[in-house]
Amino acid sequence: MKLLTSGQIRQLVEMAEQTREALSSYVGYAAAYNSTALQLLDEWIERHLRQFPQPSQKMRLLWASFVGEVFRRHNGGEWIIQERGAGGGLAMLCPTEGGGQYAVDVMGQVNRRITQGMAASLAFFYAITSIELKTGQ
Repeated sequence: MKLLTSGQIRQLVEMAEQTREALSSYVGYAAAYNSTALQLLDEWIERHLRQFPQPSQKMRLLWASFVGEVFRRHNGGEWIIQERGAGGGLAMLCPTEGGGQYAVDVMGQVNRRITQGMAASLAFFYAITSIELKTGQ
């Protein structure tokens, strides 16, 4: 695993804010960094996939940055790049209640959301992973 530089983190936070603003425009009120916004993001992705079945890497990064920021703001953690295995990519290293750390594979989950549809819901992923972080698993 590799920690990101402050410049890289700033770019991800800016991308997450762009996504939050787009979600706000989509629903007509100020979206927050929370599970409700992840439900909105699931809907946005679904709508986007109807027109563009293979989203660009930039769109994937926008979505992943938002998911990561939701985790960072609610569970703590640091942006990292996972370097091992086929699932390597953008992740959030979050503390667990048991004192350990857990790498939340945000880019991997966004990619699963794209390929598996709502069965890989980002809102559901967030809820389950947050429970795992609290139980120390």
